[in-house]
Amino acid sequence: MLSELAPLYETMADPGQIEEWRACVLGRATTGDRWRKLVLSPVTLRGGTAVRLVRTIDRREEAETLALSDWPARLEQILDEPFDRIHLQTRTRDWHGRRTKRGKWLLTNARPSAPDSAIAAHDRERRYPLPPEHPAVRRLFSATGLLTAEGRVRGRAAGKYRQVQHYVNLLQPLPVWERARELGRPLRVVDAGCGKAYMSLALVLYGELQGVSVDLVGLDREASIVEQVRAIAAELGYEATRFEATTIGAFAAQPDSGPVDLLVSLHACDTATDEALAAGVALDAQAIVLAPCCQHELARQLSDAEGWSPVTRHSLLRRRAAELVTDGLRASALEALGYRAEAIEFVAAEHTAKNLMIRAVRRQRRDEAAERRALAEYRALASLWGVTPSLERLLGGRWPG
Repeated sequence: MLSELAPLYETMADPGQIEEWRACVLGRATTGDRWRKLVLSPVTLRGGTAVRLVRTIDRREEAETLALSDWPARLEQILDEPFDRIHLQTRTRDWHGRRTKRGKWLLTNARPSAPDSAIAAHDRERRYPLPPEHPAVRRLFSATGLLTAEGRVRGRAAGKYRQVQHYVNLLQPLPVWERARELGRPLRVVDAGCGKAYMSLALVLYGELQGVSVDLVGLDREASIVEQVRAIAAELGYEATRFEATTIGAFAAQPDSGPVDLLVSLHACDTATDEALAAGVALDAQAIVLAPCCQHELARQLSDAEGWSPVTRHSLLRRRAAELVTDGLRASALEALGYRAEAIEFVAAEHTAKNLMIRAVRRQRRDEAAERRALAEYRALASLWGVTPSLERLLGGRWPG
């Protein structure tokens, strides 16, 4: 280890003095598979204090937690590696170091930026809308195959488990829950393209835990999948659910199918999302939640909008532009139809590229000015790109354009 960095090593290495420092960041200009940034920080675990290392390699991060008994030797190894800059925060001062072109280290120190902060608690208990320890929650996730018989999340199902919890969390703020509670009646939910119904069955249980009954209708084209979900719902005792092997358009056309409080559609491919949106409007849904997928239709229609040829001449960029245009038009269409619409992140981008959610709630009072403005924005965007979405046709007489 270089002698110039000895003051930093002495501050950080002693396990008995671990509370004297808060974080240390090392950086270097590098290529290949070496880290370019390394963040070291003491953390509190259930078993005591440890040190967490987070390496940034290219665009990904790798994390490691190190026991205090192994920390001094590892720190010495780290400080022996080639790097260009270092910043150490302690209770009494901040150290800044940089390596000159001649390889000499220049160290300076200043007043502490975090003198009174406590060591971070790494084992923070996650707060889920469906508490993992609740027996009914365990039954649900076991029945849908996300938990083992012992109540542990299956390795390959970890992502889906987090996705379900996050989905419920994103739907918690919708006013339809309180509205159903105030009216003293069940919340009517339609899941267009329900698949294995992980998400919508979770909504049924969430409602039960909140004292709100959920009448769920799940729709899917695949009869075999519908039969599987029916069996799971029966096993769980979810009597106020039904699943039909049909399309959302056929269901919405039934005279006794609406109105509904909430229509959801997750990853319905291409114009199937538009069919779900149109059905939600036809069913007078108070809220519509869409997670679009595979926006092929407009990718075929996109003309070379002025100044956009560097994008449209590349097929990959053209598809991405089509995704933005498609979902922008959908959000504006919902606004023009009397909803407040927002585009939010559904799933973290590192898990899937299909991570957009459109969450729309019907305005309690009509805002004609907002509707006209949204319609004008819709027309301007469609005209710029020379597209005519199927959504207009699917909405039929309800389309204000």
